[in-house]
Amino acid sequence: MRAGNNPMRMKRVEGMGGVIAAAIVHLPDIEHDYHKRRLEVVQTSLITMRERAGVDLKTYIWDNGSCAWMRDWLIYEYKPDYLMLSDNVGKSSARAGIVRSMPDDVYIGVADDDIYYYQDWMAESIEIIDTFPNVGQVSGYPVRTQQRWGNASTLHWAGNTEQADVQIGKFISEKEDHDFCVSIGRDYDYHLKQTTTDLDYLITYNGKQVYATAHHCQWVGLAGAVKEFCGWNDEAMADEQPFDNAIDKAGYLRLTTRQRYTRHIGNVLETDMTEVLGV
Repeated sequence: MRAGNNPMRMKRVEGMGGVIAAAIVHLPDIEHDYHKRRLEVVQTSLITMRERAGVDLKTYIWDNGSCAWMRDWLIYEYKPDYLMLSDNVGKSSARAGIVRSMPDDVYIGVADDDIYYYQDWMAESIEIIDTFPNVGQVSGYPVRTQQRWGNASTLHWAGNTEQADVQIGKFISEKEDHDFCVSIGRDYDYHLKQTTTDLDYLITYNGKQVYATAHHCQWVGLAGAVKEFCGWNDEAMADEQPFDNAIDKAGYLRLTTRQRYTRHIGNVLETDMTEVLGV
């Protein structure tokens, strides 16, 4: 039986918007030693992601089976525009769910839940996408070791384009390199020995400087360019190099801003990040 007509019949819904910042959150237990301080890490990440974008955007949070503390904060305090509360389907599957739901012309940023954002991070990424041809991804924090793979198409394009200039050397600052090691728990002296022969590939094109790499932990791209590479995977933390390499092999550019616009936190906030939270 049905009485009357659904008032939404023949109505149209508002579009998702032209720019969306998404994060995949996983905080299952704040009592576990690894997760004890991650609530403030995730909060800082999501707050800076939204407040420092430099453009109007909507936020999309995919929560992979977090505890009540995390979910209550998301629902009642952070209040993203779109929120998916699911069991833990793994990072790759959550990414697929986010990106494949987007119209092709949406600028979509996808990140882990432990990324720190500086002012205008999204604005700068969009400007790079609009400046360079055939961009797949733009990341905001330079990592030297990340330039070991997934950039063959980028380097080929730069080497065969008259307007592009390629410099090879060590341009990433010692502070940025050191901060990266701290965030992943790597001894810096050991890191220096392991990266002696690693180099940075710095490309200049139409007044913009970028590195020939992107990072799967945080990137921005047009949904239509990357959605075919976002697939379901039953691993909680799958190897990400195949994702990077697939985008590269398809001929897309994978780029990182010269200036650091984002930063990997890890599971404990550094002292220069703690001013963000008012909690």
